[in-house]
Amino acid sequence: MTDRQEDSSPAANRKRIISRLAGFAELDPPEIERLLTFEGPTSEFARGDIIRSEGERELYLLLDGWAASAVVLADGSRQLITANLPGDLLGLPGLAMEEPIDTVVALTPAKVIHISQPQLGALFANSPRLAAIMFLISQEERSLLMERLALTGQASALTNLAALILRLYERNGQVDDAPTASFFMPLTQRELGELIGVSSVHTNSLIKKLRTDGVVSIANRTLTIEDKPRLFQIAGISPWRRSRPGWLQVI
Repeated sequence: MTDRQEDSSPAANRKRIISRLAGFAELDPPEIERLLTFEGPTSEFARGDIIRSEGERELYLLLDGWAASAVVLADGSRQLITANLPGDLLGLPGLAMEEPIDTVVALTPAKVIHISQPQLGALFANSPRLAAIMFLISQEERSLLMERLALTGQASALTNLAALILRLYERNGQVDDAPTASFFMPLTQRELGELIGVSSVHTNSLIKKLRTDGVVSIANRTLTIEDKPRLFQIAGISPWRRSRPGWLQVI
């Protein structure tokens, strides 16, 4: 089975860059132009390749494919922390540390643009509203990570998996009120298990239960939520709704 790739045309790449930030505020033409100046060397990675190693302070824009931030422990074991989708900036948390502890790995064939730190600094200096939106994105990611940490510590594995599926669905930008929904799901059972802290064998049994109960179906790397209200009930979470802060308009 091959990995399905997203549209990687220049127009699609621009749309990803813009849409990731436009969720918090309508971007004006000068801001869009500044975003499109994020030009740098592009690199392509195969599934499983390391995009950025622990200790490196490089920054990348994910144009195509899926990636993940992971922490590799002293015994060599790996823990996936977050899944990254097209339009995400990879390596932002590491800028706060002298020696970043996370590794960024490609979960599918992936294409990235290298963003230099001077480029990022110039963006912040010339467009403080874009800088504020990037701050909001980092806080959004922190909130979702807090939610998953709480679920991992206190909820059942089935609840954890249901919540992860819903958040990945929402990240795919297909949020609506329809009772069913389908989206590209390239993650293996091992990777899903890493994200919720269980083994691949346990993940297999959880997916089997959701399928048997008619809540989800999976075929050809497409996950279909057959009963969205039921999945939200199992997950015990509310739909993810971004705020659109009024204070952004005064920057």
